Parts: sequence; structure tokens; C-alpha cells
Amino acid sequence: MKSESRTRHKRSSRYQRLAALFGGPLGVALIGRPDLAGAFDRALQSCPGHESLICRATGGVPRVCFVQKMEQLAASAARGGERRREWERSFIETEVMHCLATFERTFPPELVPVLEYAKSEIEEDLAYLTREVAQ
Repeated sequence: MKSESRTRHKRSSRYQRLAALFGGPLGVALIGRPDLAGAFDRALQSCPGHESLICRATGGVPRVCFVQKMEQLAASAARGGERRREWERSFIETEVMHCLATFERTFPPELVPVLEYAKSEIEEDLAYLTREVAQ
């Protein structure tokens, strides 16, 4: 039981860090790149949204919509449960990965380290979820 609790805490913390990373221009300082604050702020404000998501139709801003997705995943990960992990995996595959693909396509090249960090964190958790759901 302690292992499950530790895993939930670790996963929740991961998504809280990602929410902070995308929460504003100084979030990039969390990964040691405060020099990218201005470029990251401009990129977040100019995201067009992914064509399959509601943000495209409503003009959502990643600083709000993506951060909310990360906070939602953080809250869900803290609770655990088999059905919840299935939902998390599906949510990441159908929404979060689309957001990251849009960021990769539209953000300037100097932000690649930020996107690589975010993508590696999410893919690592997705691999965990895929293993857990398959069991």
C-alpha cells in the first residue's frame, strides 16, 4: 500500500510541476531556463489550438487550458484507482498529446528544451498508465 501511495504522490507532483511550467513566463525557470521566459510567454499567447479540441473553437489560451489539464491530471493521479487510470490514459492520448503536437508545430525552435521536458514527463507517465491498464 505504501508503494501505491508513493506512486500517486509522484505522479500528482509531476503534473503539478507541469502546470507550474506552463502557468506563466517564469515557469521555465523550474527547469533551469529562465532565459526563455519572454519567448515562452509569447508562444503561449499565440497558440492556435489543435483542430480536434475545443480550444480551437473557443480561442483557448494554453496558459489557461493546458494548465487546467495538468491540474486535472494532478488531482486525478493523487486519488488513484483502476478506472481513473484508464481515464487518465485516454485523456492524455486524446487531448494532452494533441496539445503537445500543436506546441511542437507552432512554438519557436528555441523552446524545444521546454517541450522535450514536458513531453518526456508525460510520455513516462503514459507508459506507466499503459502498463497499469493492461494488467
